[in-house]
Amino acid sequence: MKEMIKLALVLAIFASVACVLLAFVNNATLPAIQAVKNQALTAGLKEIYSDATDFVKPENFSPETLQGISIEQLYIAKAGDKVLGAVVQATGPTYDKATVLIGVLPNRTISGIKILSISDTSGFGQNALKPEFYTQFAGKSIDDKFSAHEDIDGLSGATITSVGIGNLITEATSSMLKYLGDHNYE
Repeated sequence: MKEMIKLALVLAIFASVACVLLAFVNNATLPAIQAVKNQALTAGLKEIYSDATDFVKPENFSPETLQGISIEQLYIAKAGDKVLGAVVQATGPTYDKATVLIGVLPNRTISGIKILSISDTSGFGQNALKPEFYTQFAGKSIDDKFSAHEDIDGLSGATITSVGIGNLITEATSSMLKYLGDHNYE
């Protein structure tokens, strides 16, 4: 019985030390991880609107979740005082999960999309990161269905990922347009 209590105490001490070390490492690396995420976001925004000089977050925008898709942030792309369009950031289900930036021009066409992260299967769903997939959305109307093998070229062997990206675009742009209409943006 004594031996069992001794082993339990040793295990508890090791677990406590491991937790403290893990918390320390997490706190030490968190700023670096956040900086990398911010750089990827800035690069993605500039890829969608290369002429923009500023990306403004509307002050009264509130994130929302629609049909399992999180509409996380909205950015108004500007060149000086001129509004070029808007970019919405959304995360939702694909085969696993993806976070996407979707740019929309005032004429209701997509200026481009950028996949910030995707955790789908390597070799299949990860192919969404290839330009031949994500560049096909530029110039499409936001009123399109974004249906794999109908109005977009789906990924071979990753139809669920293709459908998920289409659903992200549909829900995110719908939410963005509602917000912009409700708040009188040009």
